[in-house]
Amino acid sequence: MKKIRGIKIDGDFVFLNPHHFDVLRIKEGEKVRALLPDGNFAIVEVIDEKSKKAKILEIIKPIEKKVKINCAIPLLKKEKTEKIVEFLSLIGVEEIIILITQRSEVKPTKDRQEKIKDRLKRISLENSRISGVKTPKIERFVKLEDLAELEFQEKIVFWENSSQKITKEIIEEIFSKSENLIFAVGPEGGFAEEEIELLRKFGWKDFTIGEKILTAELFPVYMVSIFDFLAE
Repeated sequence: MKKIRGIKIDGDFVFLNPHHFDVLRIKEGEKVRALLPDGNFAIVEVIDEKSKKAKILEIIKPIEKKVKINCAIPLLKKEKTEKIVEFLSLIGVEEIIILITQRSEVKPTKDRQEKIKDRLKRISLENSRISGVKTPKIERFVKLEDLAELEFQEKIVFWENSSQKITKEIIEEIFSKSENLIFAVGPEGGFAEEEIELLRKFGWKDFTIGEKILTAELFPVYMVSIFDFLAE
């Protein structure tokens, strides 16, 4: 089924993007999947080829995940942070928390944080719409000491010097006990040892992925992909 963007809703009808309409060669009477302006998808039937008007037949709500996966990602340089948010939003997570640590490359002011957050929200909305998943919440910039105190059923931090390697069995055990979890990923250079000690005091469990070396922007995407796959 062809996919197209809707540009305006009028009751039970939607007007489709004229350029996409022509490129896709959509015809009157054809049923297509439309992305509505409110972020939902719908199955629609074209009733007027000239005006690009279609009748909404069925609203398709965003895909709900069985397990709520929340991710605290490091604040990196602009393009790197945006790339993380782009891919996490395509996969689908509950919330993306922007984490500032001792070794963070960027430590913006409050005003700058708001501008960054607005930009990341737009990126998240656009990409979650593409895959039809729920748009992640992006509301919090937190320092590590504030992250430590957040309440989730399961709290995981990845640290290259951890004595315990994450495995499929460990992840499945976590899912058997928790429907709302968070994991944190550090910046380039990782977490400082005292930061890990602080997290442990608040019930965080630390793991390593072993010998594999990943960049700070790839690591959260890699781990969310694994967790998301095993959660299904």
